[in-house]
This record gives sequence, C-alpha cells and structure tokens, in this order.
Amino acid sequence: MFYTIKNTIMYAAMMMLFFSTTQLFAGCDDENVTSSESTNENLVEVTATHNHEENLHLFEMDTQSISSGWTTFEFKNASHVDHFFVIYKVPEAAIEAAKAADEPLLDHWFQGVTEPFQVEFNPYAAGEIGYGEFVDNLVAHVSEKGPWFFDPGAPPMGGPGFTADGKTSKTTVQLEPGEYIVECYVKDENEQFHSYLGMLEQLTVTDEQSAAEEPEPDMNITISSTKGIEVNGNPENGSQVVEVFFEDQTSYNHLLGHNVQLVKLSDNSDQELIESVIEWMNWSKPGSLVNNAPQGAEFMGGTMEMTGGSTAYIHADFEPGDYAWIAEIPDPVSANMLKTFTIPE
Repeated sequence: MFYTIKNTIMYAAMMMLFFSTTQLFAGCDDENVTSSESTNENLVEVTATHNHEENLHLFEMDTQSISSGWTTFEFKNASHVDHFFVIYKVPEAAIEAAKAADEPLLDHWFQGVTEPFQVEFNPYAAGEIGYGEFVDNLVAHVSEKGPWFFDPGAPPMGGPGFTADGKTSKTTVQLEPGEYIVECYVKDENEQFHSYLGMLEQLTVTDEQSAAEEPEPDMNITISSTKGIEVNGNPENGSQVVEVFFEDQTSYNHLLGHNVQLVKLSDNSDQELIESVIEWMNWSKPGSLVNNAPQGAEFMGGTMEMTGGSTAYIHADFEPGDYAWIAEIPDPVSANMLKTFTIPE
C-alpha cells in the first residue's frame, strides 16, 4: 500500500471499525438513478433496510458471487437513515486465519475488526477517554484479534457513497478475483456503528472474467492529497457518468482516506449549512455521522475511498439546483476537497 506504515496502521485500525456486522449490498431504481438494462453489465443490486423490532441495519444483496472485472453496484436505501456501501478486499492472511480457526470468514472479520472497533469506541463516545487513547486501545485490540488487518492490510475498493434515505445511487468499480467485505459505518443515536448492527457482508469475486465494459464518462474528477478535487467538465441536467480518478491516497486524522461524495444542497451559498454537513460527516466525533445528514443536505451517492491509481464511475441523474462534490475528511475546505456548483433551470 502507498501509505506510510504508521498511517496504514491507523487507517486500518479505524477502518476495522467500519467493517462491522451483517449485510450491505442493495439494488435499486428510483428517480435519481438510471436503471441498468445492459446484458453485458456485471451488476450487484443492494438494498439497505432496517429491522425495527431488533434494531438491525441490514444489506440485502441479490447475489454474493460475481465475475471479476468492471462491476456496477446499484444501492437502494429503503431505510429511514442515510447509508453508504464501502468495499474492502480481504487479505489472504485473513482467509487463512479464518480457516485455521474453523470460522466463517465474515464471523472472523467481525470478531477481529468490527467488534473491537465498537468495544473500544464506547468509552470514547461516553466521554470517559480521549481520542488518542481510543486509537491506542483500538490498535492494540485489533492487533490481537485481527493482525492481518494492519499487515498486509485490507485495501479499500470504493463502492456507492453516502445515499440519503429513500434514494438510490449507482457506482462502477473494477474488482479482481478474491473475497471482499462490505459495510456501512454510519452510527445510530446510541453511537453504534451500522456495521456492528448488521451492515456487514461478504462478496466473492470469481476468476471468471465478465463481459462488462468500462463506462464512458461525460466528465472527469481527479482527487489527490496535494491538489484536492479537480473537476474537468460541467454537470448538466439529466443522466451523466462521472469518472473519479484517485491520483493518490493517504490517511487523515480521522484515520481514513479521501473519497468523493455528491450532495444536493438547499443553498450552496449557505456557509452554516455547509459547515454543518462537514461536521456531520466526521465519524470520529461523538454525535457526528449519526442517522441523517443535516436538513437542507441530501446525499446522492459518490465513491468511497480507493487506493491510489484506482478509478470509479459515479452514475447520477442531475436536476436543476445547488450541489457540491465533497470528500469525507475532517477539513475538506482547507484540502480543496469541496466544490460547489449549480445546475440552472
């Protein structure tokens, strides 16, 4: 991986938190996404749901095994809170460790990463310890239960970004053969990660190569730690495919890397609204990344973090209004990772 060893450890540590429990992939179609009809498309349909009786956040996947190559994820959020769909490639060391322990891979991941993340986050969220102590405790716990998470690590492979309740988003990424874990680490009002409450699933990518072709973009975005978000082209009213190239990747002080999210705003000149969105997106602060984005902000998808050199394609349907491209990092403004735009009537 391109990270420094220190950043890799902290990045991995926090990501483990996000690889919590149950199901992730959901398929959909709503007014915000053009339905995929091509027979050559390698498609996974995922629906996010909520079991009110047991308070479980779940992903319903139409398949748990797909061919390798360009893969499109249609993510329908049928629940009452915001979700996303981040994909991690499971290292061979984790697969072998699960076999040695005679445990299903998903259970092994939950016990090695998801559960330690929640257990160590609880006293921090309660105000009993500081952030630094939380991170130290997390690294120690995961190093004991799932050392493979740090070395060799579980690289992030993108996936549909933040998607508001009742909406559908669609993202295409390229996946190689192997085992993958998908999750959502939005929190509930009790500071419990959705992954810990069921939004953790496994996806197998086979050696068979799919016939799916790389999408043709209408516009391009490049994101990097040095230059931020650079947009080439202008979003227009209607359906568009947006190519996102990750020039590099690094970890920030919330232990994660950068990504690209699309959010519709009631007024993109409202600095108070934008600041509230930035605050809400920072999972590392108790009370943030809980349930739904602030009123006046509706997330429409995007791409979760990916390793440097990777490319994702966001499929979006634009209508007149105010929007922003924004990265899920603590200070996107200073990093030039907030770009507002307006689609005229």
